[in-house]
Amino acid sequence: MELVIDLLDPYLFDPIYTQLPKLVDPTWVPPPSDNRYRQFLSTYLILWWGGSLLYLVFAGLSWVFLFDKNLRKDKKFLPNQEFQEMKVALSTVFIMAVPQAMVFFVEMLGYSRLHNKPIVGPQGWLLMLGNCVFYILFTDCLIYWIHRWLHHPVLYPYIHKLHHKWIISTPFASHAFHWLDGYLQGLPYHIFVFLFPMHKVVYLIFFIIVNMWTISIHDGAGFYSGIILNGSDHHTIHHKQFVYNYGQYFTFWDRLCGTHRAPEYLQNNKKAE
Repeated sequence: MELVIDLLDPYLFDPIYTQLPKLVDPTWVPPPSDNRYRQFLSTYLILWWGGSLLYLVFAGLSWVFLFDKNLRKDKKFLPNQEFQEMKVALSTVFIMAVPQAMVFFVEMLGYSRLHNKPIVGPQGWLLMLGNCVFYILFTDCLIYWIHRWLHHPVLYPYIHKLHHKWIISTPFASHAFHWLDGYLQGLPYHIFVFLFPMHKVVYLIFFIIVNMWTISIHDGAGFYSGIILNGSDHHTIHHKQFVYNYGQYFTFWDRLCGTHRAPEYLQNNKKAE
């Protein structure tokens, strides 16, 4: 996250910390760029503003170019649903950015195994590729179990039920959940870098990719459904059936634990209707 802060400091945060407070107090002395309070606030603002912008732009593009508008005719599609989804999602990002910023800040303080070491030679790139594959498999496993536990009757009504309000989901439903729901399902990405080394740039790229994937599995387009990938058709079944397809990226854990439902089941239902 410090890479983003360093990039934005001269253009965004310096004016915020130097000019705006002087409108109230002309004697204001701005904190230096390495001030911990300033760094934490900058981290929060990046997660809030950046997360909101990322969500609105890419969910909006997905809605325009990929989302099947005929789904809006379904009787389970709520009135003004897209606006309801956006309202929940934007309020969630605002709140969830606080605990997220705390974790990112701890990482910035050097307690994680994130690094900036140069990637040298073919062996270095091969190790980085292996690290990325392991990262995906590791987080996919943890998210499956966290997601499944969130469906437990003790937790579901209070945390995860809100996300299942959108039985016929749109791309805007991707982040329309309880803030604790989103935070818990995002924890595996942070847990990984406290246990295993990872390049800071790769970590940042994955942070963006994960959000793109979350949007894509709610678009109903179904371009990449298969026996391995847990695509949007799989996740559509999850929203309709509740007890199937908990996985994030792959179908492995669903198949292993008996919670897998193939997209063909949904297609057969459509034909029967």
